[in-house]
Amino acid sequence: MKRLHICIGVATALDFLHSGVGKQATVIHRDIKTENILLTAELNAKLADFGLSLISAINKETDYVIDGACGTPGYVDPLYVQSNFLTKESDIYSFGVVLFEILCGRSTFFIHKQKGVYIPSFIKNSFDKGKIDEVVFEKIKTQIKPEALTEFYTIAYRCLNEKREERPKAKEVVEQLNKALELQMSTGDGASSTTNTSFQVQD
Repeated sequence: MKRLHICIGVATALDFLHSGVGKQATVIHRDIKTENILLTAELNAKLADFGLSLISAINKETDYVIDGACGTPGYVDPLYVQSNFLTKESDIYSFGVVLFEILCGRSTFFIHKQKGVYIPSFIKNSFDKGKIDEVVFEKIKTQIKPEALTEFYTIAYRCLNEKREERPKAKEVVEQLNKALELQMSTGDGASSTTNTSFQVQD
């Protein structure tokens, strides 16, 4: 439950940034990773470190920015690295890595050290082999309702899609994660349903 609340908080922050702030300018974070997610004492998520962020007037006519690729290996969108075309979906890809880190209980760097590949390739290999169970953190396996798990990994997997146009918008990620939370709360597993999901963006 706590992991879901954290994920929803970060997804909500991304939706806020991508939807336009200030004079409707879109903010692309460009360095979404677990290290840049801070937690309050109540475990509410704060999205931090905007040093690489880009403010852009992305709109329906122009949905990308040509910019030299930057970010953290293991999280950065490979299409952005290859083309230098930055889009909001680049943040979504990075967030997909974070979602699976939270589900796996292992960082993308740990996976790379252990398996020789970062989380996106590890997840794809696991899914292709039908070994979804091996990606779930052992200590939470017995707590997750199957329907909630399916909702979670389905939206997380879509975030890692190689085709940008197939990746969900931040708003859709928020909706699907909330659905996963609702399914999890319906189990009556003893997890608190009173925790408030909130976010703040922090310089």
